[in-house]
Order: sequence, then C-alpha cells, then structure tokens
Amino acid sequence: MRLLKFLFPGIFFFNVLFISCDKIEPPYMTNVEQGGENGEVVRKFLLEEFTGHRCPNCPAGSEIAKTLKNFYGDRLVIISVHAGTFAIPVNAPFNYDFRTPEGNALNTQFGVTSNPIGMLNRTEFEGTRLLTPASWGSAMQAIEDIEPGLRIDLGITSVSGNLYRVDADITALKDHEEELYLVALILEDGIIKPQKITHPDHPTGEILDYEHNHVLRKGITNIWGDKIIEDLFPQGIIMENSYTFELDNSWVTAHCSVVVYVMNSNMEILQVEKKKFSVK
Repeated sequence: MRLLKFLFPGIFFFNVLFISCDKIEPPYMTNVEQGGENGEVVRKFLLEEFTGHRCPNCPAGSEIAKTLKNFYGDRLVIISVHAGTFAIPVNAPFNYDFRTPEGNALNTQFGVTSNPIGMLNRTEFEGTRLLTPASWGSAMQAIEDIEPGLRIDLGITSVSGNLYRVDADITALKDHEEELYLVALILEDGIIKPQKITHPDHPTGEILDYEHNHVLRKGITNIWGDKIIEDLFPQGIIMENSYTFELDNSWVTAHCSVVVYVMNSNMEILQVEKKKFSVK
C-alpha cells in the first residue's frame, strides 16, 4: 500500500495551501464455528468529512476524498457531514439544508470550527483527530496494516413502501474486553444542488449543478450508538442486530445506502461497513 505516497504528492502539496472557509478558524449473541479463513476481512477506514454547501474550499477536499476512494475502493467509507457555519441555508439558490441533528452533534462534540476537515476512524494522527485533507492519505497509510478485530455483515430488506429493515451481524475476530457501540446511518449520493467553489474554472464562485455525494441524511440509531457489548466479546461470537427504519419520500432510494460502524467508549471506529439499497 506504500504506493499511495507516490500517487498523490501534488494533491497533498496543493492542499497544504488550503485556507479555512471558516473565518473563526435487544441484540443477542450466537456461537459461530471457529477456524474459518478471515484473510478477506480488512479493517476499513471511515472518513467523516465535515463540509458545507457554502464552503468554497470544500470541493477541493471532496476531490481528495474521491481520489483516495478510487485508490482504496470499498475499504474506504466516506460520510459527508454538513454542519456548522457554511452549511446554514441562505437566499436561493443556497437555501437548501443538508444539516441533521446527528451531524450537528458530531460537529459540536469534536469541536469543528473550520472546513474542509475530517476524521479518519477518529484516531489521532500527529496529535489530532481533526485532519485537513492534506493529511488524509498519510493518516490512512499509518493505520492501513492494522489487523481487523471485527467483521460486519449487512443486509437490507424491504418491509413495505418506504419501510426497510437492516440486519447487522458483528463477528468478533479476536477477544474484545471493552464496551462496544453500534451506529447505523443513512447516506445519499448523487444530489444535484448548488455549491460555492474557489477555482479558476468557475469565476462566479458557484457550481449550480454540483453533485453532492455521501451526504448524511439520517440516523437509524442514535449518533452515539447502541451499546452492544458491556465488557467481553469473545472471538468467534456473532452479535446479531436488526433495525427497522423509513426513508424520506424526497430521497432517491437507488442513491441511498446504510453505513454501520462499531466504536469503543473513546469513540474510535473499530470497523465500518456500507451497503447500498438494491432497487429492482
């Protein structure tokens, strides 16, 4: 994976020059057979990208996220959290609102005061959890070889109309002796709405048909999660969890997905999985 540092040096250098847009600067457990090959299971990355439709530097950050996604593929899950000053609606055409209670809570909890900025599995890199886009690739390299301790398997079932059920099976690949929490969220891709931008190709400072992806839409669980393990989660045990939820009529189901992650009491992300809705 060390090839990454040779792929993006220009991008990382460019983003060192970023100026902040923000001027303020009953589950249950069952046994599973031991000894299966887990070679295909990797510890995945969750990039929580804090952004806003009125943040002119944020499209450049999203481009870096896109480049990293192209490199890491399904191993990287991105959530775009629209919160803070530059997510506040103003006069048309910037009068739409992507903010959510869950995103606002994350923005407040982690002290986000500038955009674009992000967290990678909520782990510290060079002494901080909040990372500028210039650091995202290096932070991924720093943790890419960590062995996975959990596996997440997701299934989405249509119940009726806009009502769905997600089944999230969490398998312990090693013993865990800590509290663990499960968080489930809904994202939507492909939303065409205006975006502020700083780029010579857009002298007006706006893109009216900008494509917003990975947009946090709703929490299936509370943003701080459901406690699924109190203390001991032995290797080879599966924790089965199911949730029923409803999609908003204004969302395009084919563009939506469910993201489930497991975190510890320090809010560090131990594993994450994403599954798109299957629309026939």
